[in-house]
Amino acid sequence: MNSSEIRNPKLILIVDDDPNDIEITRRVLLKMGRDIQVLAVASGEHAVRLLQEGADLPSLVFLDLKMSGMSGIDTVRWIRADERLKHIPLIIVTNSTLESDMRKAYDAGANSFVHKAFDIEQFSKEIKAHLECWLK
Repeated sequence: MNSSEIRNPKLILIVDDDPNDIEITRRVLLKMGRDIQVLAVASGEHAVRLLQEGADLPSLVFLDLKMSGMSGIDTVRWIRADERLKHIPLIIVTNSTLESDMRKAYDAGANSFVHKAFDIEQFSKEIKAHLECWLK
C-alpha cells in the first residue's frame, strides 16, 4: 500500500450542493468532540476531482443524494468503481423518505443513510452514531 492509499483518520468529506446543509453538517461534526478536519465540496464532480487528485483520502464521506449535475448515486458508483477509493465508507444524507431511493443508494454501494432533519438534536444523534460506527 503506498501513501496515496492511506486514509486520513481525521478527514471527513461532505458533498452537498446546498451551502446551508453543508454548514449544518459541518457544525454538527465539529461539535462531536473529536479531533477531525471537515472538507466540503458542492458537487459530485468536484468530489470526484478531489478524490482523484488527493493523496490524503477521507476516512468518511457524507454525500447528498440529490444534487444537480452528478447525483449522489452516480458519485457513489464512481467511488466504488475506483480500486483506491472503494473502501471509504459512504453515508448518504438526504431529505428523501422513498424506499426506492434508499434501495438505489445501497445497490450502488452506499454504507448507510442519515435523514436531513429539521430537528438538530436528532440529526446530531444520527451523525454521532455514524462517526462511532465508521471511525472507531
